[in-house]
Amino acid sequence: MRAFKAIVKNAFRNGGAGGATASLYAGVAMALSGIVLFSIIVGAWFYSFRWYFARPEPPRSVIIYNAPEAFKEFDEETEFSDYKFVYKTHPYIYDVSTFSSIMKKWDSKLTIVFDDDGNILTFYPAEDLEYTTYKDDFKSDVLDLYANYLKNRSGYATMTREPIEIFAEGVESPDSDSHIDPFMKTLAYMLIPLLFFIAALYSSMTKGTNVIAGAKEQNAFAAILMTPTPRIVLVLGNIVGVWMASMIPALILTVMLIFSPYSLAGALLSLLMMAVLSFFIASLVIMISVMSNNVITAQTAFLPVFLIFITVCITSMQNPEEYFGVYEYLPLYGQYLGISCSLLFSINIGGIIGSSLSTLLLAFICIIVSVKLLGSERFTVSVMSASDKEIVKARKQAERDKKKKSFLISRSTVFGYQPKSSLNDVSFSLTQLMRPLILLSLFQFIALIPPLLMTNGEYLTSIMYSLKAVDNVSDVLTSGASIIGVLMSTPAFLLSMGFGYILIDIYYCLRVRIFERTPLASGLGLSLKPVSSIIKKYLIGMAVGTGMIGCVFLILLISGQINVTGFGISSSSVLLFISFIFMWLFQGACEEIMFRGYMMPRIAARYGLVPAIAISSVLFCLFHAMNPGFGIVAFINLVLISVLYALIAYYTDSIWIVCAAHTMWNFTQGNIFGLEVSGNTGNVSVIHTVSGANADPLITGGGFGPEGGLAVTAVTVVAIVVVVLLRKKIKRTSV
Repeated sequence: MRAFKAIVKNAFRNGGAGGATASLYAGVAMALSGIVLFSIIVGAWFYSFRWYFARPEPPRSVIIYNAPEAFKEFDEETEFSDYKFVYKTHPYIYDVSTFSSIMKKWDSKLTIVFDDDGNILTFYPAEDLEYTTYKDDFKSDVLDLYANYLKNRSGYATMTREPIEIFAEGVESPDSDSHIDPFMKTLAYMLIPLLFFIAALYSSMTKGTNVIAGAKEQNAFAAILMTPTPRIVLVLGNIVGVWMASMIPALILTVMLIFSPYSLAGALLSLLMMAVLSFFIASLVIMISVMSNNVITAQTAFLPVFLIFITVCITSMQNPEEYFGVYEYLPLYGQYLGISCSLLFSINIGGIIGSSLSTLLLAFICIIVSVKLLGSERFTVSVMSASDKEIVKARKQAERDKKKKSFLISRSTVFGYQPKSSLNDVSFSLTQLMRPLILLSLFQFIALIPPLLMTNGEYLTSIMYSLKAVDNVSDVLTSGASIIGVLMSTPAFLLSMGFGYILIDIYYCLRVRIFERTPLASGLGLSLKPVSSIIKKYLIGMAVGTGMIGCVFLILLISGQINVTGFGISSSSVLLFISFIFMWLFQGACEEIMFRGYMMPRIAARYGLVPAIAISSVLFCLFHAMNPGFGIVAFINLVLISVLYALIAYYTDSIWIVCAAHTMWNFTQGNIFGLEVSGNTGNVSVIHTVSGANADPLITGGGFGPEGGLAVTAVTVVAIVVVVLLRKKIKRTSV
């Protein structure tokens, strides 16, 4: 028993003799997962009581043209608290341009026009599918009542709007959990079990792959086997230690669930099922550790197991109802479905017991296999002598030093950066590609949470069900564009995006200063002194960005590609306008820090300046390739814009100018001139513009905006030529 306790303590506290740990990125990803879950739990509470804090929705403004006297009398006799009617007259019933400008002036999303024949026409903005619901609501709330009003005036019988109420006692709804909020149901099926699984897999892997494989790597395991400790005690002790370590994150997640709107019994049952699953995972990891000769081999062998577990999670969350029945009694599926159903007050005791017993049976098989493997000397004993080990160690170190030295030779210098990374070409390339992708995906996902929680739950549910109907990439892009279009008109989403960009900027600054131990001036092109120089460069950048997009606007306006229909911002849109300023300010800086500040000098140091500009420009373009309306002209233009910004950053030895230029380009384009920004609509602008009657998408860019048209191509090419011709003067003035 004393030996068993010592082995458990060693596996639990120290992770075995190997001492290897998971990578920093894995630890950060796990910590961020916990932050995401905590944010969702807090948001779930806020969502459950949102009606206590929500302000009453203001009445919707509806512009009504040529309303007959009967409708005005109907309006006076009927009280509509949800609508505010604005009566106007107009001789032309299809004057869309006038209707659009009036709707923007009154902040209206719907226009009703009565013609001379008694027909009723409706007009609403086409850029957002949500506005179609305004028309449907208005028809059911107002026009149907108006039709009954006219029938009553004429003496015709009308049907009541109140539905017939049917009482069906003793009949249970086929949807037994219909009383559960759709948002909470979505979390229980799609996110919470997945986090439980990932927490158990991560903690088991970091501990379990060290305990035996780590001891073998240090040639210490042979001495352990020479002790009188039975093999079964050695295996069980390590399994229990790893299991205890893996239960810590499960306990933390359970405590968070206890303080959530879910049931206490469901949270405790989830912990029980995770205890069984974690024991099986610990047994499986120990078996893999026994079969491996070092920690890296063990972690590599565990990767397919990790993918199998994640596959089970993904298949279960796609359509959980399809897996009810026999799947509830199987390992993995039983735990995933059991956690979901327990949180949703739909507990299947038979399924929990069946899946637990089958999972424990698999754990028992892993234990037996591990004990048998320990009886084979080839799995455990190293016969390398001390002198041989020293020779091999010295040889490997010499090879690493030689390779590291070759990577630390700088081929070209940007911002004065000197490389310190000794990664090989493949690792270096993957790191440069995946870092911005992971950061943007993570923080943009987090930015979606606050606005979705603050909207109606039925809207969130309709989004989830609409995504299930997509069949191809085009449908995915269309659905994603419509969702982003709605969110871009929400100040909460824009502010969340802005804070997300701030966190990405902070990440790069901390990485350069703390991990790379490099000044921000050479590591990111962000010289912090003198302040007067920073202000001067930022003002120059603002002028560059505004001037370039201003030239594009004039080209489109003079050539008749666009028409100005009005000016001004309504009082209700001021907050949205300010939110756009906040978001663009840090969005421009974030993309410049990622691609020009961090990526370009590191690629230049390894491969040269031209490949650095080319690679960073193409990657910058590809990160916008999923935006609506993206095409070949948009690809060329984004590459050209990126090349222009790269040249400015290189010649000025700083990214302050391009940060400001990028911000002002987007802000002026979307919120001053009212044009699309890389496929995204600004929703609020000082100048109101529409496409001209003979607009050519090849020039205007179509749905992608000017960045997808030849007007931007011409302006950007001219700007590149000017920068190249004036490069010597730019270098002198930037010193």
